[in-house]
Amino acid sequence: MKINDGGLGKILGIYKKQGIQPSRPDKAGEVKGAAGRDKIELSTNAQDFQVALKALGQVPEIRAEKVEELKAKITSGQYNVDAGEVADSILDGLFLDKRV
Repeated sequence: MKINDGGLGKILGIYKKQGIQPSRPDKAGEVKGAAGRDKIELSTNAQDFQVALKALGQVPEIRAEKVEELKAKITSGQYNVDAGEVADSILDGLFLDKRV
């Protein structure tokens, strides 16, 4: 396999035209002026999202106490569904989907 440096020469030519001197490594992997470590900074929103995502991961998918409460209401006949509330919930979900 032949590797030619024709592209590299063009890139270095562009740097020279702009007066930019490419940095050369002192030792393997070291570049002058570099701190040697990458650094990442997260915005406040990203940090808040990370906290919320972690909290969400700790919430169980099925809330057993809520399920048992609803089962008891259904078997005793105390569970009543308000059709208006169901319709409102459906519409809220539709409008939420459009906003996202």
